[in-house]
Amino acid sequence: MSSAPDQAGGQCQYPQSHPTALPIRDELAAVAQNKDLCSSIYLDTVQSQSSGGENHHQGLARSHKLSDGSVHFFLTHSDVDDGGHGSLSAYRFGGPTQGEHVLTTRPALTVAPRQQIIMLNEQHPSDLVFLPDVNHLDAGYVFITQEYDRHVVTCYRWDPRAGLVLQGDIPQWLPPKGPMFVFLDRVGDTYYLGMASSHWGWVELLAARGSDLFPGCSQGRLELGAFRPEGRFPFPVTGASQVKLIRDSTGSWYLLGFRGDPDGDPNGPDYADIYGVRFRPFAITPRLLSVHIFLRPGDTSFTSTGTHHVEPSGRLLLSSSYRWAKEEGPGDSSYVSRVDECPSSNR
Repeated sequence: MSSAPDQAGGQCQYPQSHPTALPIRDELAAVAQNKDLCSSIYLDTVQSQSSGGENHHQGLARSHKLSDGSVHFFLTHSDVDDGGHGSLSAYRFGGPTQGEHVLTTRPALTVAPRQQIIMLNEQHPSDLVFLPDVNHLDAGYVFITQEYDRHVVTCYRWDPRAGLVLQGDIPQWLPPKGPMFVFLDRVGDTYYLGMASSHWGWVELLAARGSDLFPGCSQGRLELGAFRPEGRFPFPVTGASQVKLIRDSTGSWYLLGFRGDPDGDPNGPDYADIYGVRFRPFAITPRLLSVHIFLRPGDTSFTSTGTHHVEPSGRLLLSSSYRWAKEEGPGDSSYVSRVDECPSSNR
């Protein structure tokens, strides 16, 4: 993570994802080969998220490991019934980790308690991405798509004490049927934010310099108005539930798509799809490869949720959740949703 002077004359460390330790093909192959290393935890979800059918968990994201050793997960849930409201919720996992990888506890899985749930004026919040705050602080920002009703990407400030606090909407003019996807990362000194839909077949790209996006380089000081339109570009991604930017050991950037096949079936095979990305000029290639990922037996599946995290070591972690909450939690918990997290190695 590089540094730049802040407005007070100090050094600002702007957030950026870590590159994978291996080229992307090898890193994904290692996740598939090391399927026995996958771990499981529970999120303390609610009974209303267990009905099945068209209402389901739709997006998953996780934080970096905070200074107290905790990892926080964020989940969106859709409710497309008449008058339904989707939700955004946050959970704190304080259990054991190996590096930043959450670990299974036995005989009962650890339950990450729910810290907050926000009911949205949106039936289908379909994707989300977590961006850490500056200077490795225990804070960050959650960007979510509001696909069916509002047609915007919305940002929430977040820290463990205050929880999720509405920051605002990304200024843009998007048509109905989207945005379905959101991705965000720093490339050089520029942050690129993409809002895309398979229905449209294109992505609206915005960009902001780090010093403009984080004026003053202090917690909670993200300036959404710093994003400026870069244009609309073809979006060849198909079948994915979530799409995220990832950088590998060669310095190349890709879009990582999480796909279950057939769509909507939590017991079908799961795939991580890779699309090449360049930024100047911006372009996304057709699918370059697809890797069969083996989650633990059960109903976790990329058909509804899929996310990733790269540790400072370069180890890749892929995660997914149940499609619906189940009444199987231990202790005082009731309706829970299992999260599986699969590492590329045991390092």
